[in-house]
Amino acid sequence: MSQPCLNAATCFPDATVPLGYRCGCQTGFTGSTCENDERICKDDTCWNNGTCIEVNSTTVDNNGTTFYCNCSESFTGVHCELKVNLCVNITCQNHGICQTVNMSWSCICLTPSLYYGNYCEIQTSALKVKQALSKSFASVAIAALVLTCSFVIIMDVLKYVFKIDPVKAERLKQLRAKKAAKLKPKAPNVAIRFQYVA
Repeated sequence: MSQPCLNAATCFPDATVPLGYRCGCQTGFTGSTCENDERICKDDTCWNNGTCIEVNSTTVDNNGTTFYCNCSESFTGVHCELKVNLCVNITCQNHGICQTVNMSWSCICLTPSLYYGNYCEIQTSALKVKQALSKSFASVAIAALVLTCSFVIIMDVLKYVFKIDPVKAERLKQLRAKKAAKLKPKAPNVAIRFQYVA
């Protein structure tokens, strides 16, 4: 075995020990071959490219640990395990959804044919036209209902309050036409006989 000591330790020949050598361990490593990693900041202590910084054990630090992870701007947490959510205080309007992309937030408008803008707050021209048409149609329908109701009320007031029947002449004309039709002699029914040619 050419290098029995691990983790960049220095090997010293020593005939006084059973193995015949002694390992000079780097700071933070222990064991006969420096196999035990006792360092506070190990390679996997901070995730997502965070940098581990040892903290003096006498100071109160991050969640009772003796290290601090200096996280990249995209991550947070004791071990830089949480992705930063920039949408926490962002409210997208009109059913838009906030999304964090490349350390920036943006509202995704679920109905882009109706709304757009940073917060999906601006109405498209198509939506404005639809709203105007629906208001116009509603106005016409309401006006037609009001006119119809007004006509019925006016006719009833004229007939039952003032005893004026505005359609009396028309009704009499229809009655006379029915009587004349009854008095007119009917044409006799003609039997039609078909001749078949052979």
